[in-house]
Amino acid sequence: MPTHDPHAPRWHVRAPRGWLNDPNGIGWWDGRWHVMYQWNPHAPVWGDIHWGHASSPDLLRWDHEPTALTPRPGTLDAGGAWSGVAVHDGGDVALVYSAVATAGDTGTAGVAVARRGPDGRWVQPERWAAPHPDVPGVVDVRDPFLLEVEGRRLGLQGAGTPFGGAVLVYDATDLDDWRLLGTLVVADDVPAGVDAPGRVWECPQLVHVDGRWVLLVSWFDRTVEPERLGVTAYTGRLDLDGDAPRFVVEASTPLDHGPDLYAPQALVADDGRVLVWGWCWESRDGSRTAEEVAAVGWAGLLSCPRELAVTRDGRVVTRPAAELAGLRGEPLDVARGDLVTDEPAWRVEASGGVELALVDGDDVVTVWATDGPAEVLVDGSLVEAFDPTRGSTTRRVYRRAGQRWRVRAAGDAQAHVLRVPSA
Repeated sequence: MPTHDPHAPRWHVRAPRGWLNDPNGIGWWDGRWHVMYQWNPHAPVWGDIHWGHASSPDLLRWDHEPTALTPRPGTLDAGGAWSGVAVHDGGDVALVYSAVATAGDTGTAGVAVARRGPDGRWVQPERWAAPHPDVPGVVDVRDPFLLEVEGRRLGLQGAGTPFGGAVLVYDATDLDDWRLLGTLVVADDVPAGVDAPGRVWECPQLVHVDGRWVLLVSWFDRTVEPERLGVTAYTGRLDLDGDAPRFVVEASTPLDHGPDLYAPQALVADDGRVLVWGWCWESRDGSRTAEEVAAVGWAGLLSCPRELAVTRDGRVVTRPAAELAGLRGEPLDVARGDLVTDEPAWRVEASGGVELALVDGDDVVTVWATDGPAEVLVDGSLVEAFDPTRGSTTRRVYRRAGQRWRVRAAGDAQAHVLRVPSA
């Protein structure tokens, strides 16, 4: 049986057990927020991917919902129900996902659309809306995303080429029958001096933020040791002239400066904000062993909901969603600029510099620091630090016996315990 885990989050979304990775199917319907995620309910390891499901009335209190999608032997998703999105269509909600017919064979991945049945559960299809495309030189096609531009619904999928990442674009007017138009952007299109990392671009998200088009891509490169991966935010313009829309890259920003955020999914909320959740995996530096993960029975959680923004100088940054102010509990004393605490979930905001460290007697391990205004959210083993000009840093930090958190803050500072409010 899983043991008590002091590193477990108190208010972030995580699966009730097993393995969690990419956020999927995010949206608002039936009077609640919905967040889904790739999930192995049987063990805290990657594989046998379902879609888990949580919902909330306020982005603070989350309830587990019945499993949304399940791999079905002998069907187009026998190898897993992989990343995708939720979309309003025909007065209801559909889930659009990567269906993999054979586990481990990305060449059998296509786009599938599940629709809700009379009992409210999603009914998975028997045919692809878009089979794996036969495009010379394009591999690893997956992770559908949908958006509407000038009354036209477009579908995107991430991909790879021998020369770097790519994003394919489709006409998805008929949600059940996508038509490939071409490539929205490929790494070779990125202008000189702008980063275009990775061999494959996954989980493409194209949204309009603060008057700018922003394309998020999660990327990896397994041709080097150790493997490189991250999330890049491209700003640019969307060219709708011609047979296929094109995204013209102008600049790039790392979406997060930490090692532990990947595969973010973006949602344009009804109030115009763009909200983003990411996958926060167990730290890749070996600070939590496979044996420890097996003992507690879970791996991975989602980041807090964040608001995507573009700064005056064109950098893409995130900040905690405004709703998270509702988590503030009793204050912690940081009035003199110094705080030491054992609290498992708390937040500090300062108008000057912030230094976060773990201390045990004279032993000090610096976790994060900045010279300017900042806020830091801690929940169990997850640290999310936000610098309004540089951007966010996400890290998993496993506090060991004897260690306490220490904050040194400059300027005006306040700190609070974070607690989920009662209903």
